[in-house]
Amino acid sequence: MEYLKLEAGYRTALLDGTMVPDSPGHMATRRFYHAMPGSRLHLCESGYLFAPAIFNLERNSKFLYTYAYQREENWSTYTKNLTPQGYQKEDYTFEEECYFRVCVRKKDGQDMEPEDFDRALQLVEYYHEEPEYKIKPYFQEEIAEAAKKIRLYCEPVSDIMKLCILADTHYTVNGTWEDTAANIQEMSKLAGYESIVHLGDFTDGMVTKEITAEYVKRIINDLENSGAPLYITLGNHDCNYFQNRQNIFTREEIKELYRLTGKGLDYYVDIRKGVRMIFLSSFEDTAPIRYGYEKEQIAWLREALFLAPPGTKFLIFSHDAPLAKLDYWSFLIRNGEALLDVLEECNARTEYQIIGFFYGHTHADYIFEDCSFPVISIGCAKLEYFTDKKPEGAAVYERKADTVSQDLWDSLLIDIKGERLKLVRFGAGYDRECSFAKKRSSYKEKARREKAERKVKIWAHRGASGHAPENTIPAFELAYELGADGIELDVQLTKDGIPVVIHDETVDRVSDGSGRVCDYTLEELKRLNVNKNFPAYGKVLIPTLEEVYSFIKTTDMTVNLELKNSMIFYERLEEKAIELAQCMGLSDRIVYSSFNHHSMVKVRELEPAAKVAFLYADGIADIEEYGEKYEVYAVHPYMKNTEYPDMVTKCHAKGIRVHVWTVNEEVDIKHMKELGVDAIITNYVERG
Repeated sequence: MEYLKLEAGYRTALLDGTMVPDSPGHMATRRFYHAMPGSRLHLCESGYLFAPAIFNLERNSKFLYTYAYQREENWSTYTKNLTPQGYQKEDYTFEEECYFRVCVRKKDGQDMEPEDFDRALQLVEYYHEEPEYKIKPYFQEEIAEAAKKIRLYCEPVSDIMKLCILADTHYTVNGTWEDTAANIQEMSKLAGYESIVHLGDFTDGMVTKEITAEYVKRIINDLENSGAPLYITLGNHDCNYFQNRQNIFTREEIKELYRLTGKGLDYYVDIRKGVRMIFLSSFEDTAPIRYGYEKEQIAWLREALFLAPPGTKFLIFSHDAPLAKLDYWSFLIRNGEALLDVLEECNARTEYQIIGFFYGHTHADYIFEDCSFPVISIGCAKLEYFTDKKPEGAAVYERKADTVSQDLWDSLLIDIKGERLKLVRFGAGYDRECSFAKKRSSYKEKARREKAERKVKIWAHRGASGHAPENTIPAFELAYELGADGIELDVQLTKDGIPVVIHDETVDRVSDGSGRVCDYTLEELKRLNVNKNFPAYGKVLIPTLEEVYSFIKTTDMTVNLELKNSMIFYERLEEKAIELAQCMGLSDRIVYSSFNHHSMVKVRELEPAAKVAFLYADGIADIEEYGEKYEVYAVHPYMKNTEYPDMVTKCHAKGIRVHVWTVNEEVDIKHMKELGVDAIITNYVERG
């Protein structure tokens, strides 16, 4: 017998069985309980009524076969049995296996008082007995087959490391964790794992801290019952943030719950002499770029690598990949290349070797072999099958409940002397094998070559404005990190004649100030915060054109400089823009553009070698003739204007380039490439 944990001010919704807050006349259980036929509820006090909301074992396929999370982490189906008339007096006996939650109200219908809440701890008794779990026959066959594979692989080799590795369990009510846990425990007995590694995302992270902690502890306890040491690397859902920000775990709560032993969230373990396992956290919900690694982490990693005894080999574990191309959900992995640089430096030394970098998160299998060591994605243990929202080249496998394919995790076999890895798959998917013998790293060279061979250039509109405050240094820096060929920006003059980078003629839309740019001195503008949409960046200042150019000089990017002089005819704006470019040695990397075509003619008069472009939004008849007349370098049409027949071809025939704005959707980016435009101006560089 146990007492159900009731919480005041909650009730169960009659229509869908979810919890409804702000219900002063009720108490309810927020967690779900499991019942078997004959399980019984008993109300301990006569002044109340109670009713169970019953959920059967049917699963909604939406949560298995599409990218979706049930908001209460519940994969059982509400029977809609609860009615206002269905409240019981004293006892309720369950007739079938199910899940349930209980709602309690007072007999007299009045709101709960403090003394009622005190009684809640011992108000409803639950009498139940869980049946003994038995491994299902199809899993018994899979266990025997997997154990045989491991034995045959290990027999000819004197010293094989054997680890169990799993990722993304995403525990849910009426899920499949009970089967997974039993299978791992049985395999551990037969295979003799040296350790078990969980690559994160224990739960969906959508319920209260208390319930999440209960689920996490259950998973940890089940894995530790396998008899092998358990090591954990944190996933993005593990801080309990997902659609649930009022219940985020603190750093200390995370360390305690997941039993992390280091000073921070990263740690290492010398699993045996000469082999070090390193565990890295890879998510920070409050960072401007949430997936990735801190600079302090990379400094710590360097010490963990280079202070190890000579001869040490390393296994690196992280929830997320080091490169965005390996993760559908990331447009950029923060400091991911810096992390790889450290690992590559280590692997280049004769006294050390990286065995592999292992990650989860993508819910798919992949081996990336462009580094000097393998980078390996592990599919998700959660029962799930959908093929979209996966990185290019990743493999996903059909999953079905109540079959072997319901499960998915690996036995990692490491042949130290033979420098080979074998992943024996349990459940859906196939065994994988690769070498970890050192080889030349090529991923950076390939990325540089792909960018250099890019026929259609990608220019970041006001910087990477889809991810950072527009027309600011952070947006321009991010554009460069994302691989932009150039940036587009807007320039105006302050009251004291300084060129500054801002789009609107007023500051109202982007800042905490109001009024026209030209009515502010630079000193006054610098007091404003021009970040309204990306709170993780904190206060961001409007940059001067000189500040932007100082950054541009450190890159290879082109600048599409739009002179904002269509509404306000800024005196000497053209002269100042040209003089600054000349002074900073950037003249050959600037394309001047404006809706004010008179201004572009003036730029050409002031600087005959300047590249000028006519910016326009509405259809201009014979744009190629118009551009040829004024000897423009390019035209910058709004995307809709490319629909005019042969517009791009006609411009190219006159030697005029076509740079199109603002192209954000992937289907439109693809179409612009098919048309053969010269540059795409976009808020989302990574989509190019």
